[in-house]
Amino acid sequence: MRKTLGQNLIAYGIAGAIVWYAARGVAWSEVAAAASHATLWIFIAASVGGFLCWFLGETFLYSRLFSYFHGPTGAIELVPTMAAVYFLQIVNSYVASGAFVLFLHARKRAPWLMAGCTLLFQAYLDATLLAALALFAILLVPASPIRLGLSYAIGALGAACIIASYFLLWGARLSSGNWLRWIYERPSMASFRMAKPPQYIELMGIRLLIVLASGFALYGQFVSFHIGVSLAQTLALTPFIVAIGNSALSPGGIGTTQLVFTLAFARFATKESLLALSLAVTIFNFVVRIPLGLAMGAPIAEEAVEIESGFTPNYKVG
Repeated sequence: MRKTLGQNLIAYGIAGAIVWYAARGVAWSEVAAAASHATLWIFIAASVGGFLCWFLGETFLYSRLFSYFHGPTGAIELVPTMAAVYFLQIVNSYVASGAFVLFLHARKRAPWLMAGCTLLFQAYLDATLLAALALFAILLVPASPIRLGLSYAIGALGAACIIASYFLLWGARLSSGNWLRWIYERPSMASFRMAKPPQYIELMGIRLLIVLASGFALYGQFVSFHIGVSLAQTLALTPFIVAIGNSALSPGGIGTTQLVFTLAFARFATKESLLALSLAVTIFNFVVRIPLGLAMGAPIAEEAVEIESGFTPNYKVG
């Protein structure tokens, strides 16, 4: 537990340092003044709508993912685990993933490593989709700042295509002594082997709808702070916002959210306005996620923390 606490303190220290870096050269009085001019009801409406799209959309997404590879899983069954995940993301992103692994191990009898690889498969699909969306945004909105990530998007999409062709086409045809065939046959990689094009399409389609909803919610948040970013520019940059803001680089997106907003949208608004909005987004996430996790996912969250700390909890499988 001391190790986990130390890791969390380091993570929050890094997040605080990123916030300080993003806020350099801006007086906090200017940030407060920018926040005071925001239209609060528009911000709350956009933020609540975006959060519900994420929470409900991801609940359905992971219920379909687990149903494909670990047996029928209803969205209602997954709600407490999802609440725990959303709560734990503001504590430690890796512990948050442990709540999913715990669910699969305790409820679906999945081995630990296999459960982790199922989450890795979804992460692979997400990365593939975001890379494709980034390329699409660059083509449709050439003037978007996301154009700077063109080479990264091409590289990620190319790697994703190689991985897909490996598991869908030629991995099973390799000779038994080949090390690539050895990876293909690992029991933990069952989700990669079992997935077929219809599953790829459905899971990526659900994530696409979530990302689009996130883009519209982000545009509403810009409107609430009177920041003049067009809907097209907002949607074009949404894949980048989602990829960085929801990464494991910092707890709850603290720091990464501020850095992404102040850099990606620098030519559309003043730094103090962007910093004020990014801090409002981060605060909203904490205000919503903490009571949600405590009310619906506290037992699962406790077990996930115990697993990350090296303890083995007693499960009730049902």
